[in-house]
Amino acid sequence: MSLLPVFIAWRYLRGKGSTILSLNARLSFTGIFVGTSLLVVVLSIFNGFQVQLKNSIFRFDPHITLTQETTSGPEKIFSWREYKAKIETRLEPKLLLVEGAISSPAIVRRKNLLEHVYLRAVELQRDPVRNQYLLPAYFPKIEEPANLKTFPRGSYCLVGREMAWQLGLYVGDEIEVIVPRGEFAARVGLRPSLKSYRIAGFFKTGHYQYDSRVVVMALEEAQKLFAIGDSVQQIFIRLKDLNELRQVKGEVMKIWPFSVRTLEEEQRNFFHALQLEKTIMTVIVFLFVIAAIVGIVVATYNLVHSHRRDIGILKAIGMSNLSIMAIFVLSGFTMGYLGTLLGIMTGIFLSVHLESILGVVEKALNFLARLYTEKISGGIYFPINLIPRDVYYFDSLPIHIDPGVLHQVGSLAIVLSALAALLPAIVASRLEPVKIIRSTE
Repeated sequence: MSLLPVFIAWRYLRGKGSTILSLNARLSFTGIFVGTSLLVVVLSIFNGFQVQLKNSIFRFDPHITLTQETTSGPEKIFSWREYKAKIETRLEPKLLLVEGAISSPAIVRRKNLLEHVYLRAVELQRDPVRNQYLLPAYFPKIEEPANLKTFPRGSYCLVGREMAWQLGLYVGDEIEVIVPRGEFAARVGLRPSLKSYRIAGFFKTGHYQYDSRVVVMALEEAQKLFAIGDSVQQIFIRLKDLNELRQVKGEVMKIWPFSVRTLEEEQRNFFHALQLEKTIMTVIVFLFVIAAIVGIVVATYNLVHSHRRDIGILKAIGMSNLSIMAIFVLSGFTMGYLGTLLGIMTGIFLSVHLESILGVVEKALNFLARLYTEKISGGIYFPINLIPRDVYYFDSLPIHIDPGVLHQVGSLAIVLSALAALLPAIVASRLEPVKIIRSTE
């Protein structure tokens, strides 16, 4: 096929004079442009939220948890070192860490304040030179003291940054931890175990529930607190590659005869909720793109109707039906391609600078609101926070631009644009040249 259909398609799309696009083309271009820009921004924000939350969970929680469950709750595991050695021997290349652990509900008392928390105790290596514990590489960021890598052995613990704010704690303060002595699950008649611990530091995972409700200490300190000797409640497994989660679970089940649960199973409802929110928002925003696609159909129909005489002449001089179709399909494709390309580029720019843009908008709104409240209405002014940090738990707006998603969005929008122009193009190719010329005389 010659380049003539391409030339004619571009000529039909051009506006009069120096205008790059005609009115119909500009409207269709604007619809695709706005729709893809919004879609890129929304997907980048939701991807950012998901990546941040998943990273905080994958980094803090064990990837596979082994427990010995009974009808009365989790039982103590006395032979955990033997099972740990078997798992390490069989799966060593895929493992990051295998450790004994204790995870149990507890109560923290600070003066007259009582808080229900979750105690997590894990194996910590000892510094061979100093009498201190080494924090593992997977452990979340220590905010205070900054870049803390070790903390003293003995009655010390780590708490989340949010818990410190709620209880008014500072590094070096003491809290009392209360647990049921000798058991992990509280039962009637058991004597509680209470011990004071000094705060060695504050960690931040990026997940509010962890940072406000978890107390971390060394495994041997928790064993003394519960008075259970050298036993644990769980065995934690961390993997080098989370894509091997199900495969490793199958291998572990051949070694461990009791309960084996993966992080995906533990957090299934949470991950499904995140995915559902993303899907709903994507569908809603994609409706803008669909509306723009409909605009391309209308614009192409208008293009066909306004150039019926040209179509008749082109067919009369021998242009094939396929070439006529190509003219109008290329018109719709061009509108979609230009709108999608510039829309994706604009969406990336807005996503990268979204926090700065929102900051400028927030300042402008606060200025106008203060001016109206204080000078006109005489009311009380309350500052506007477009993204309040006390509601959304992050230091900066999480943005994650996925090139694969951008490719899918762009390809789909362009293909739909071409398909939208196909029906009007078929109508144009079936017009009878003699009837067209006569009807337009």
